[in-house]
Amino acid sequence: MTNNQPLPPLLAANGLCKSFGGIKAVNNANITVESGSITGLIGPNGAGKTTLFNLLSNFIQPDTGEVLFDGEPIHNLASHQIALQGMVRTFQVARVLSRLSVMENMLLAAQKQTGENFWHVWLQPRKMIQEERQLKRKALEILESVGLDKKVANYAGSLSGGQRKLLEIARALMADPKLILLDEPAAGVNPTLINQICQHITEWRKEGVTFMIIEHNMDVIMSLCDRVWVLAEGSNLADGKPEEIQNNSAVLEAYLGQ
Repeated sequence: MTNNQPLPPLLAANGLCKSFGGIKAVNNANITVESGSITGLIGPNGAGKTTLFNLLSNFIQPDTGEVLFDGEPIHNLASHQIALQGMVRTFQVARVLSRLSVMENMLLAAQKQTGENFWHVWLQPRKMIQEERQLKRKALEILESVGLDKKVANYAGSLSGGQRKLLEIARALMADPKLILLDEPAAGVNPTLINQICQHITEWRKEGVTFMIIEHNMDVIMSLCDRVWVLAEGSNLADGKPEEIQNNSAVLEAYLGQ
């Protein structure tokens, strides 16, 4: 590859289709996410955005189409295998392990721990203890960055809705991801916390993490994203820079019926 040729996208979905009964939730959708970017995914309610996220992360399998991550096909991999490849996701309603502490939630997200192998527990106890100390330091640093360091011993179930979303994003970062799919990070969150989440996303992008975001809060999308994709009735409607999407008549008609 010469210097004049563009790098391939970090994530590329081609011709994705998914039907439930007779309803096409996603219909021949295509999308790309460039490495180092913050990419938005928007559309009216029922447009198929979360279904598309589920297809990208293989929580559900596509009827047809393919997904490439870092140049390799992943649509036939299990969700945990995709996470090991470096793509993780959050959910519209934050999923935390309510009866575990905030720190325990963080430690469970770390990949390829020595203690996951039964024999290593007995044969490499010193390595396992050292690794756990390192992971706790890493987890605390991430929790400090999102303002949850005072909550490390608290049950995750005791956190507010906004704090749970921050914990879910922080937990995703424990996996050292290349790409995080964020499903409505601002939904149900107070404005002050929304601003904090946006600042964190911007900082993490500077540290090399790529983001793709579903969000109904247009202020968040327009302030954060380099590129925005629009779905309507499961299909591609438009894509472009935020200011282009704001002035796109087809997008305005899909949202407002004008």
